[in-house]
Amino acid sequence: MSSVSHRTATASIWTIGGKFLARLLDFVSLLILARLLSPADFGIVAIATSVLVIVEAILDLPLTQALVRVPSPSERMFTTAFTLSLIRGTAISLMMIVVAWPMALIYNDPRLFSLIAVISIAPAMRSVISPRMVLFMQRFDFRREFALDIIAKGSTLIFGVGIAVATDSYWGLAIGAVAGPTTATVVSYIFAPMRPRLRLSEWKHFQDMIGWNTVSQVLNSLNWQMDRLLLPRFTSLSTYGAFSVADNLAGIPYQTFVGPLMRPLMAAFSNVSDRGKRTTAYLKATSAIMVVAAPVLLVIILLADPILRIVVGEKWAFAAPILQWLCTVSLIGLPTTIMPPLVMVLDKTRYVALRMSAEFAVRAPVTVLGVVMFGLDGALAARVISAVVAYVVCLVITQRLIGASIGAQLYAFVRPLAACLPMIGFLLWVQPVLIAMPLGIELVAGVGLCSGAALAIFWVFSLLLWQAVGRPDGLEAIVVRKIMPWRNGAVVS
Repeated sequence: MSSVSHRTATASIWTIGGKFLARLLDFVSLLILARLLSPADFGIVAIATSVLVIVEAILDLPLTQALVRVPSPSERMFTTAFTLSLIRGTAISLMMIVVAWPMALIYNDPRLFSLIAVISIAPAMRSVISPRMVLFMQRFDFRREFALDIIAKGSTLIFGVGIAVATDSYWGLAIGAVAGPTTATVVSYIFAPMRPRLRLSEWKHFQDMIGWNTVSQVLNSLNWQMDRLLLPRFTSLSTYGAFSVADNLAGIPYQTFVGPLMRPLMAAFSNVSDRGKRTTAYLKATSAIMVVAAPVLLVIILLADPILRIVVGEKWAFAAPILQWLCTVSLIGLPTTIMPPLVMVLDKTRYVALRMSAEFAVRAPVTVLGVVMFGLDGALAARVISAVVAYVVCLVITQRLIGASIGAQLYAFVRPLAACLPMIGFLLWVQPVLIAMPLGIELVAGVGLCSGAALAIFWVFSLLLWQAVGRPDGLEAIVVRKIMPWRNGAVVS
């Protein structure tokens, strides 16, 4: 029987592969739409989606997390999960329609009413995806989730670009946002057939987790959307559109390499009952997150100017500093991403709420003062400060939950960060050359080659450091085992 580490790694390959291809489709969509539409078009859609993110997060229900903890979920559990999710989706759509008119008045833009009403269809469709998909997650089989990601983003690309070309307006962004989840929901019932029924007989199974999760999601949505709600009042719509696009680009490494790991990690943590082994698994996971995502974020930070010019055109070049700061925030926040799946498995979701509360206590006043007094610069500074606070709180909570000392948690990042130093030196060397290049095929080739070379340098030094410290178990060992299975020293437990 394959080990939990090996099964988790295999599942992670499928989820990361799916998210990578999905983000690639997002990238293509952004590449096309940014040339068809203006920053102001992106700005107005960003306002509508910011409201949606808050409402959707407030009403988030951790139904999948609750089901994955049960070895053999019953049909009544699936039916209850479907019913709860249907109620959630309907409530979100209704709330969005209710707030559409006030939002149009607040931002003095009547287009927001119809825009928000249409976008409200998206969460309704996401809510009724087949709950039986969790059975594949329990088996560490993420191939169907891989397919759903590709199908959803493919639909978003086709419909979004098609409508944008036909109308030359922001409706391409809105229709694309609805088409993706609608298609994914339909396909989910092909992969995991289920006869939808309305029943709440197993409500108690979900009750405890929903309570604290709701608190966490409310605080999290306020933390990450507060500046999005304030900025349109204190900056121009074009500046806010640039901030929104930069924020989306900065989120790609997390969505591609970090977010997809959460489900396999939750399944892995649920399969480890021993406290010591769980601590070891947690430290290996945090190190792996840095190995996977940190070099990608650093490439974006150091090559932000040429990347933006290639992706969205010369007219967006002024967003390069915004992208750099937002990627820095993502880099600081990487270590905090492992805690939520851990506390879900331990049924200690109140600790996520505690972390969110501490972050909100700092972020709310700093963001309000920063945006009012300094506009965009104040919003970026508030993100950096709150990310540091969240990381410190996460270190303390993790120590309390599983006994991992703060020193051990920090040490887990020593090798990944050390391996980044030669890569950073290389990027600083080529950066002036790439910035000076005009937009064209040479710049595209130059950024592609330099980015690939930088990542190769990182992995070479990462593997050298791994060898130097005795080839410990971890992501490097799994990678070596995959590419060189005859190496006895690479066997993982």
